[in-house]
Amino acid sequence: MRVALYGVGRMGAHHARHLVALGAELRLVDPEKGHADRLDGIDAVVVAAPTRLHRALAEPWLVRGVPVLVEKPLAPTLADAEALAAHAHCSVGHVERFNPAFAALAGVDARFVQAERLAAWSDRGFDADVVLDLMIHDLDLFWALTRSPVREVRANGLSVRSGMVDIVHARVETEGGHVGVFAASRISRKAVRSLRVFGPDGYWSADLRDRAVLRVSSGLEESVVPVAAYDALGAELQAFLGAVGGGPAFPVSAAEALPSLRAAEAIRCACS
Repeated sequence: MRVALYGVGRMGAHHARHLVALGAELRLVDPEKGHADRLDGIDAVVVAAPTRLHRALAEPWLVRGVPVLVEKPLAPTLADAEALAAHAHCSVGHVERFNPAFAALAGVDARFVQAERLAAWSDRGFDADVVLDLMIHDLDLFWALTRSPVREVRANGLSVRSGMVDIVHARVETEGGHVGVFAASRISRKAVRSLRVFGPDGYWSADLRDRAVLRVSSGLEESVVPVAAYDALGAELQAFLGAVGGGPAFPVSAAEALPSLRAAEAIRCACS
């Protein structure tokens, strides 16, 4: 399968490694400089370029009917995201959906969710605030667990170094009565990716970074939940190539990514 990969930075390198391992015939493209390889007979496209370029890179291929996987966030604005979501063959790389620790939570009756996602400061260039850069992961997981539209959002954010919001705390309530409490920071001293899911029969505590899950019953009895060992990005790309080849549909279409983007937009507005 011939795959055009837009992005030659850190994320692009990770995608390239996995695509080659999956047997893809890769065509690398530097989105800032133009085509590095010939783009004849392309079967699928992966966009791992800066967010501001997502629509411009993906849309021409989508119009031609070529399946495209766009790294999260789908686009910097809802208008751009909705334009891409109009194409059924546009998929979004919400890699945490493929995290084996999150997969272990499948079927949980989530009523209340707590998520914390912290990262140390990086001198890499930022073209999105921390809501679209980090919190969007957990907003997508919240949507996957609850499947209920957002009714109310409260949030506070602070810009520290990037000129954009770098720390955010948010509370989200859905029309179904689910509540999510989210914290995201990219100026932390340590990396954290934790998710706690509360239901009628107890709660689950997931470490998405170390891929470990603990279940605590309503009687406060603890048990370790088995977690499979596999690479989330590799699983994501395998699912995408499989869908392109006629296998099961990719689980995160662009339309499926819109609810978390709408929640993100409401949080960003509340922080302004």
